Amino acid sequence: MSAFQIAGVALLAVIVLALLRELRPTLLPSLRLCASVVLIGAGIALLSPIVTQIRGLLAASDAGELGSIVMRALGIAMISELAASFCEDMGEQTIARCVSTFGKWEILVLCIPLVDKVLQLAKELLQY
Repeated sequence: MSAFQIAGVALLAVIVLALLRELRPTLLPSLRLCASVVLIGAGIALLSPIVTQIRGLLAASDAGELGSIVMRALGIAMISELAASFCEDMGEQTIARCVSTFGKWEILVLCIPLVDKVLQLAKELLQY
């Protein structure tokens, strides 16, 4: 799916949402969620070759574990941002902030091995 097709799907979803806002407001959350999932899926499909290339570069550079951590952190950030945005759209700002905060905390926990490696490297450099 190209960027123009994604934009077309997004505009179509917005028009349908605007029409349903007056006729059936109870269907809006479900339609928003479906449109978001379709657009995120299309975006992931669009970025799939880039992710494959980055994984190949990380594997060739012998940074497999570090690359894996970075890719997982990117996925966590994207998912928590999508969930927080959806919660905000539903008028639940407190829950949106919690989702965003927990996503950041999970990324922080995920990066502990990176911090440990940096500290070990700094220790080795100071010993020379």
